[in-house]
Amino acid sequence: GELLVRYGTQEQKEYFLPRLADGTLIPCFGLTGPHSGSDATSLIGSDCVVTERNGELGVVATFKKRYITLAPVAGVVGLGLNLRDPDGLLKGNGDEGFTVALLERDHEGLRMGPRHMPLNAAFMNGTVEGEDVWIPMSSILGGQDRCGFGWNMFVECLAEGRGVSLPAGSVGAA
Repeated sequence: GELLVRYGTQEQKEYFLPRLADGTLIPCFGLTGPHSGSDATSLIGSDCVVTERNGELGVVATFKKRYITLAPVAGVVGLGLNLRDPDGLLKGNGDEGFTVALLERDHEGLRMGPRHMPLNAAFMNGTVEGEDVWIPMSSILGGQDRCGFGWNMFVECLAEGRGVSLPAGSVGAA
């Protein structure tokens, strides 16, 4: 919710925040990939390209994430992607680089896998994957203006979630 409060468009806030607040949607953040380990900034294998479909600007993304806390039960994922704009379709409104997309569990092409249990972790962990998934600009956190701004979002907000899940996991392990 913190990412939405700080960076979401008005439409994203109005849609997602009530559903997060009442528990209709459980969120997760898809960052870690099979080849990036704990290097959250690498985004290896999580690429998207700006394109246009039927007059609408968006991205086509391919991604493979694992060890995503709450993925098996989440209804929405904030997905970290490495955005490229080889044809200059952003036209100076947004940048290439780390970008966050908001996808609901039933988004076409999105696969949120079953629970896996590395080290018998107390929190649910799972995979988030997709190939050639169409994501309209309205699903980019903050809209087109925030393309390439994901690193700032990540640094400012992810620590708060870790401040809950890591201590809770430690208590559960004890």
